[in-house]
Amino acid sequence: MKISYYEVLQVSAKASPEVIAAAYQKLKPVLAEAAASGDQEARNQLFFLEESYAVLSSVEKRSAYDAASGKPASLAYQPVGAYTYEVDGGLLGWWRDSMTAKLVLGLAIAAAAYGAYKYTGQRSQQQILNRQVDIQESRAQSEAYRAENERIQAEGTVSTQHKLIDYSHDIASQEAERRKVETEYRANAGSKSLELQQQRLDAQLQQQRWAQEQYEKERQMREARELAEAPKRQLCNMYVLNGNAREARAAGC
Repeated sequence: MKISYYEVLQVSAKASPEVIAAAYQKLKPVLAEAAASGDQEARNQLFFLEESYAVLSSVEKRSAYDAASGKPASLAYQPVGAYTYEVDGGLLGWWRDSMTAKLVLGLAIAAAAYGAYKYTGQRSQQQILNRQVDIQESRAQSEAYRAENERIQAEGTVSTQHKLIDYSHDIASQEAERRKVETEYRANAGSKSLELQQQRLDAQLQQQRWAQEQYEKERQMREARELAEAPKRQLCNMYVLNGNAREARAAGC
């Protein structure tokens, strides 16, 4: 279907530059989003939209195009979106082209903005007051918590001191008992040491007595042996003096 640049922008041939620009700004994001998602038709329509706006936004190009309106551009384009600026006259046309309407619209927008500002300011003040109340309540709770914590710490300190006193008393009792046991042990150890020394001396004396007895026994045995061997020695001496070697050997000399 062959449509004109005005139909691409969805405006009338009498639309002002402002209306054309508004229509372009309205349609472009819709087509750009669809084209970005991979829609080839949307890409073509976006190209037609750019071409139409490039012609109609220029006074010279629009005049030349209007002069040749009997020969509209051949663009295979389907209008997109429910929004349209096709208004040729009547109240809506007056509203579109009248400066008074624009002024009224501007004042209405300003009044709405001021009302929103006042509402936002009052709400902010209320929020600030609520925040201050919350801070004061938080401080009061913090003070109460601090006082309770100090009380608990004081009670804990007194209880800890009592426990330390009891613990010190137990340690002192244990130390006294340990010293008592140590003293008794040392006394017993001293007595046992004396006993051991006496036993050691007795053992030494006994050993000396045994040694003396052994020596005496050995002496007596030597004397007895010498006494028993005296006749044999005399006989051997006599054989040696007489030169009787054979008799001496036979006697075991």
